[in-house]
Parts: sequence; C-alpha cells; structure tokens
Amino acid sequence: MAATDRYTVVSADGHAGGDLQDYKAFLASRWHHEFDAWAAGYVNPFRDLTEPIAYRSWDSDRRLAETESDGIVAEVLYPNTVPPFFEESNLVALPPTPEDYERRWAGVQAHNRWLADFCARAPGRHRAGLRQRHRRRTRRSPVGG
Repeated sequence: MAATDRYTVVSADGHAGGDLQDYKAFLASRWHHEFDAWAAGYVNPFRDLTEPIAYRSWDSDRRLAETESDGIVAEVLYPNTVPPFFEESNLVALPPTPEDYERRWAGVQAHNRWLADFCARAPGRHRAGLRQRHRRRTRRSPVGG
C-alpha cells in the first residue's frame, strides 16, 4: 500500500436514539398527553445516557464532527435509547399487555421516525439506522396482528 492510499472506515456498531423529549414530535398527537405523563415519571435505566457524552446518541451535528475527525465515512446505527411508553429497552422488555399494545407500538414507531430523520440529517454521508420492531400480538390479544 502506498503512503497516499487511504482506508475507508465504516463504524458498524454505532448507537443512536432520541433524547427523551425529542420523541414527542414523532408521535401522533393523540399520544401527546400520555407521553407527557409517561415522561414525567420515566427513569432512564442506562447510565451512559445520563452522562455528559449522552449527546452522541442524538446530536447529529456534533456526532458528524466527531466521526469525521476520526475519519469515519459511514455508520450502522443500532437503537440505544428507550422508546416512549417503555420502562426499559424494547429488546429486553416483556411483551406488552393487550392494554399497552397500541401505546408501545406508537412508541416504537416514534423511535423509527426519529431515526429516519436523524439519518436524513446527514446528507451526503452514509448512515444506516436499524429500526426497532415491536413484538407481535399474542393470540390472547383482542386486536388482530
């Protein structure tokens, strides 16, 4: 390899998610009142999301500046925040009750909309966000799948 050759660096294990209040704009308005009540009592289970470096999850401009300074040209982003109406990560949360299903589905959709917007804030850069999935309804659920 010649001294003038360059490597292309892709971060394949990045994490992103909205700051708690950022999700409200991505929820249908019918959920805003419930979101406010949920957010008022929410306790973040992730220590790293309460530390000074937490901005890396949601501040697109700062994240771009930092990744560019590291020579990173693209990112694959995994969710690392708790979507609205969950008490813990969607990945480890217990299945929703029939009463919680629609609310949690709205929260997952809000995260996925936020993530699409976050990726779009980096035009000309390569950001691939992995969307969150919601557990399917069980047979006991009164609402069809």
